[in-house]
Amino acid sequence: MTEVDQPRFVTDPDTVICEVVAAIEPELDPVEISAAVGEVVRLKPRMRALAEALDTDPELLTSGRPEGPKLVGMLIRALLARGATRVVRPQCAGCGKQHKLTSLDEENRRICGWCAIKRREAVCGKCGRKTGVVYRDRDGTPRCQSCPPATDGDPVDQIARHVHQLDPALAEDDLAALIVEAVPLPAQQQRLAWDLDDNPALLTGDGAQGSPRLLALLGALVSHGAEGVTLPACPLCGEQNRLGWRRDGTRCCRRCYEQPRTEQCGRCGITKRIATRSRDGDAICHTCTRQDPLNFQRCTRCGRQATPVVNNSEETLCPRCYQPPMGTCSICGRPKPCYLAATDTPRCGACTSQRREPETCVRCGAVRLVQTRTADGGGVCGSCSQRSDTCAQCGQMKPVHGRSPEGPLCRSCFDVHPVSLRHCSECGTFERLYHHGLCTRCACLRLLRDLLSDSTGALRPAVVPIVDALATSEPYSVLLWLREAPPRRVLTAIAAADGPVTHTLLDGLDHPQAVTRLRATLVAHRVLPDRDEHLAAIEQWLGPFLDRIDDRAERKIVRGFVTWHHLRRLRRGFPQRRSTFEQAVVVKREARVAVRLLDWLHTRGQSLAGCGQGDIDRWLAEGTSYHYSARNFVLWCVRRGHASDITIPIYVKENLRSVFIEADERWTLARRLLHDDALDTVDRVAGLLLLLYAQPLARIATLTLDQLTQRVTDHGVQLRLGTKPLALPPPLDALLLDLVDRRHGRAAVGRTIELTWLLPGGAPGRPISARQLMRRLSRLGIQARLSRNTALIDLAAQLPATVLCDLLNLHTGTATAWNDIAGNTRAGYAAAVSRRQVPLRDPGGRSQSSEPAKPIH
Repeated sequence: MTEVDQPRFVTDPDTVICEVVAAIEPELDPVEISAAVGEVVRLKPRMRALAEALDTDPELLTSGRPEGPKLVGMLIRALLARGATRVVRPQCAGCGKQHKLTSLDEENRRICGWCAIKRREAVCGKCGRKTGVVYRDRDGTPRCQSCPPATDGDPVDQIARHVHQLDPALAEDDLAALIVEAVPLPAQQQRLAWDLDDNPALLTGDGAQGSPRLLALLGALVSHGAEGVTLPACPLCGEQNRLGWRRDGTRCCRRCYEQPRTEQCGRCGITKRIATRSRDGDAICHTCTRQDPLNFQRCTRCGRQATPVVNNSEETLCPRCYQPPMGTCSICGRPKPCYLAATDTPRCGACTSQRREPETCVRCGAVRLVQTRTADGGGVCGSCSQRSDTCAQCGQMKPVHGRSPEGPLCRSCFDVHPVSLRHCSECGTFERLYHHGLCTRCACLRLLRDLLSDSTGALRPAVVPIVDALATSEPYSVLLWLREAPPRRVLTAIAAADGPVTHTLLDGLDHPQAVTRLRATLVAHRVLPDRDEHLAAIEQWLGPFLDRIDDRAERKIVRGFVTWHHLRRLRRGFPQRRSTFEQAVVVKREARVAVRLLDWLHTRGQSLAGCGQGDIDRWLAEGTSYHYSARNFVLWCVRRGHASDITIPIYVKENLRSVFIEADERWTLARRLLHDDALDTVDRVAGLLLLLYAQPLARIATLTLDQLTQRVTDHGVQLRLGTKPLALPPPLDALLLDLVDRRHGRAAVGRTIELTWLLPGGAPGRPISARQLMRRLSRLGIQARLSRNTALIDLAAQLPATVLCDLLNLHTGTATAWNDIAGNTRAGYAAAVSRRQVPLRDPGGRSQSSEPAKPIH
């Protein structure tokens, strides 16, 4: 029976219980009803049993009949404590009183504890009356309350005498305390004393024949260091395991107890220990029980539906979110999350894994860590634990991933076989389902709604646009993204917040990588306004950085320098120009070196106001070239009156304009990019704009469609880099048109069809980064700096500065400097060109006319 065919009390027991209670108690707050259900039952199997009982007979809550599971009475008491008025506590089937009904009578009706005792009445072995059994004598004969059995003194002293015979050195007071702690009840103490009188060997190895209290006493004595006392081994397998079970009249370990109780699982087909049974009576093993979606619960931390590891009134945690409590590992000595943290021997996860001893795999014979075990306890390694069979489709021996009418299927064949296709239980689409009977799109929508819903299960209006924005992406990509804990925690935190979703809210969340991707998605879909992310990152970094400056006046100076010298210019350029990663690096570097200069002055008892040029020269001499980065800070302080008569000269670096590649190498690379169709169009266009037109990678990365036009008359392609459009020669023009047709966003999550950029990047609504372009071109043997220098020196030798400025968007000083380096100093020629009435020609030989042009979309 599939999940779709199951009744609601199986698939959604919590809702069924709440609906039944709400129908009986309409005045009771639904939140109180939900809290009462959560207080009574936390585990899904028990919740299903309660839901089935109430769905079948809702009058169990109002009739007072002593029927149904024990949870019915517990739920009624919890509801009454929260103000319920119509539910009625069940009456004992024996005495009719409303006590706690803890037992069942012969007709499976619930009875109280006193009535259960009365039903166990027997004839007293001494007085002959039929009454409740309170004691039993040494032979096991029942005794009433008036006829306690005769004793031979204090049973604690009797037990202590047997122990002292093995270890006389034990202190009497300590031994008595151990006995009372392990065997607290007088009747248990007396029975144990009689057992030791009959068989003293119970203390020296025959403990498997004794009672559970004897085993508890043996464990306490061994832990205390008692000599001669021996913990018994399992009489069936001989291993030192806890003997908490009984088989064939003797105590044994759990593995031996379960061996004759194994059965073939009705789901995985493996013969192993059975945990439960389905409604159809099929046996289900523990592994399949844990993997059953019906037993999944929502993790309160990440929102993922999974088998809970922690499940209490405070929180429900999945295996990924659960973290053991902190402790000092008893093996490595490091403070870490540890298992057994409350004991004297806590162990961290790494040491726990290392302590697992490899065993010989019973199937392949290799000595490896055990992944699972066979029915008889044999270890099976991870490779052999996957069942393999001959695939009915391809005929290869591979791990079985599914089954068809023809036989087992491997993963590859199952994915393309019609047997893997199902109708989605939500939308009816016939395709490969993702999980829980849902296709990828429905599973994606349900997961997004689960993560972004509040404690009542409703979506706030403020988070609905987030669902819509993420739902436009490829569903499987979103599901893959949400498999990781950070994105789920970010969405859960947004759901728990109040008010609208803003940049400020996202700035306060953990997991910056997940927040960055989500923010880019929301900006691309206009859920959030656009902003300069590098600038925002600098502003967020600046506050904590300045807080480390102790002197308030100096903190104000550094803040003013960063704000008015750097941030003002960056803010002024947005949105036409965005800050780059390199600009952010410069801002942070100059802020850090400014603080370093101030600290250096403090160590010499000097201040910025009293600093002289000699101090600055000493600062430069003692440091590296990094200290020259304080130049802008020093000059700004002098202009603002924070310092006087000091300066830092410009650091003379290697002239980057003197490093080139060979001209032949440049043209070889250009010809390859022009004619090699095996190369990616993005790499070809970016490389050609670098090699032919000396465009920096940062500018190439941010080219937009608005800069690309096509003339109406001859369909020539024009690219506007500067103030005048540049006519592109073939085949570069065809490459640009092909790039426009084939370009697509590379964002896996949050992809939008509105592509402004010529080279979309990996983040939704963002262009490719200059660093990514550099990496791509480097793989083709193109060095960005050297290639641009070579292109510039060639163009500067042919064209005057004014043409370079108009076509290539160069600064006048930069263009003039390159003209000087190239030996092109014909300033008069430039003036004559600017006065001409004929069209200019670009480096490719095409005329730069002002013919009508249409935009390219």
